[in-house]
Amino acid sequence: MNSDEQLEFWIQQYAERLTYLAYTYVRDQTLSQDVVQEAFINAYRSIRRLRNPNNPLSWLMKIVINECHNVSRKKGWRQVTFENFPQQQTPSAEDEYFQNSRHQEVHLAILSLPETYRTPIVLFYFEERSVQEIADILNLNSGAVRTRLVRGRNKLYEELKKKGEQNEFGGSYSGDKATIHFR
Repeated sequence: MNSDEQLEFWIQQYAERLTYLAYTYVRDQTLSQDVVQEAFINAYRSIRRLRNPNNPLSWLMKIVINECHNVSRKKGWRQVTFENFPQQQTPSAEDEYFQNSRHQEVHLAILSLPETYRTPIVLFYFEERSVQEIADILNLNSGAVRTRLVRGRNKLYEELKKKGEQNEFGGSYSGDKATIHFR
């Protein structure tokens, strides 16, 4: 498969998942799509650096996360410019789902976590990445990832406990230990 075909395959296979990952960083559907497009361009340019062509998703996730960081650094001037315009954006299907869903509180609680904890939780529970894959994506050791997962779950538990919501994933949020399951 040549590079053009490879890129087309990646877009078909991974664009939606990568857009959701980007959304957890930038919290804007249109901007997250732009980030993913830019990430695909960067991936295409550096396709020779891909170590495992049979499993490119971790590598692509890493590129998306780096691109999100780039956007965050540049976001200051954009935010000032667009604050003066009225909001005319129609909600994305994802936004509508979470607005109408019983999972909205969990979703918002996850998005409210600091990036340090949010990213490992999203990659582990929603993208079903292993601890080692997350470590590779985030340039951490596996022990650091496990620690961030535990601390992130505890912060998530505390946030949900404050709201007093019932956990449909396996019990109440009001216990002594965080036993929140997302699968």
